[in-house]
Amino acid sequence: MRAFALLLAVAITALTAACPGPSNSCALSATPPGDGDVADGRGTATRSDGESFDEDGSWSATSISVTIGTLDMIATQDEVGSDVAELIESGAFPICVLMGERSETSGSANLVDGGFFSDATHTGGLLLLGREGTTLLGRFAFELVNGSGTTLSFTDGAFRVPQR
Repeated sequence: MRAFALLLAVAITALTAACPGPSNSCALSATPPGDGDVADGRGTATRSDGESFDEDGSWSATSISVTIGTLDMIATQDEVGSDVAELIESGAFPICVLMGERSETSGSANLVDGGFFSDATHTGGLLLLGREGTTLLGRFAFELVNGSGTTLSFTDGAFRVPQR
């Protein structure tokens, strides 16, 4: 009986080691933003150009995007290629989406008013941290570039946005 228990313990350990849990390689705070961080329905961040960034926002379960003002963050797949919509639906938070050149393991960010976008060398992360009803909670930080090579960074980003 003792040998069976030992074998069972080894099997369970092997199975759980093969199934990685949620990760935070986005290197952002894993604490969901509260009302003191950002108001419901809004997103905030510090912009490297000193412009204020405290805007209305929303998220789409269909396109898996978070939009705050004119900043659009596409989050179709997480850092290991898992479907973000399925992860959100199953409550598998935190969900790290690397921002850069869009691929099977990264999303992308675009600031429409200024033509800024993420690419292979201008990167960062979007960390989805939970849901309260239909409100999605998360944090973000990344660097964007425009066609003329000017960069713009967003740091200390937080949002509490409703589903659209």
